[in-house]
Amino acid sequence: MPVRDGEGFVVEAVESVLGQTLAELELIVVDDGSTDSTPRLLADAARGDPRMRVLTQAAGGLTPALNAGCALAQAPVIARMDADDVALPDRVERQLAYLHEHLDVALLGGGVVLVDEQGREFDREPGHAGLSDRNGLVHGSVVMRTDAFRALGGYRLDQSEDYDLWLRFEECHGVAALPEPVIRYRFHPGQFSVTKLERQALGALCVRAAARERRAGRPDPLDGIDRVDAQVAAGLGVAQEEIDHDVIADAVEWAATLRRVGRDEEAEALLDTAASVPGAPPRRTLARQSRLLLLKRAARHGRVRETARQLAGWARP
Repeated sequence: MPVRDGEGFVVEAVESVLGQTLAELELIVVDDGSTDSTPRLLADAARGDPRMRVLTQAAGGLTPALNAGCALAQAPVIARMDADDVALPDRVERQLAYLHEHLDVALLGGGVVLVDEQGREFDREPGHAGLSDRNGLVHGSVVMRTDAFRALGGYRLDQSEDYDLWLRFEECHGVAALPEPVIRYRFHPGQFSVTKLERQALGALCVRAAARERRAGRPDPLDGIDRVDAQVAAGLGVAQEEIDHDVIADAVEWAATLRRVGRDEEAEALLDTAASVPGAPPRRTLARQSRLLLLKRAARHGRVRETARQLAGWARP
């Protein structure tokens, strides 16, 4: 569990791990240069439970923090956890049981309960292990066999570090996901912007391009690279038009999620900026696409009143 300045949620995250129904575990928290009360909160928690270890280091970023924590792991399976999420009580037990029954699987995700900043549930998404055209695994939901993780060399990039690792897992091992939720995944104000989506799209397209090269029997073009940028993308043949396309699609999807949690102003701002991306449809079209996504989600989860409301909104010109 990496954390930096996580005083608002880290105690709840820690307690959700230490309170698992499978008690035989170790919790390794990497404090990546926190300047708030996080160090004190972690120290207090560790004093109360010998299963918890805290590694304190200067701020170095997510990927180095992940690798540092995983290097200390002594268990045969590593479970990822974010410091603002909450593990469901039997998460570890259920995921380990699946791995025990499916020895070919080395990477296992799960579904998520989507919650707002106050922890109120607003939606659920089933686990999905598809990796061909997008990263279907929620990073904080996965468990992975330790020996397989280390044989692959761990995380290596500053962006899409999880997706890159999952694709490398897929080339050597089975990858799966429990459809049922394993964590409560928290959304925060200001979490999404077109700039962030551009970085995510750039990283995702690059790691998929690198995977295609490896699977064609050619050398890994990301070997020795730790930072994904425009120069790396150009070398992989990733066109700006591809990045723009993915940014627009992701903006529409996240705008729908923001509306679902009641953050309409952020959703509108995200769509406004997405409409200015080269090649974007008209702003009105993006808004209709976002409402259609909300309609589909409400129908899928059987929310009758919301389905009727979203259908009426989508049908309006």
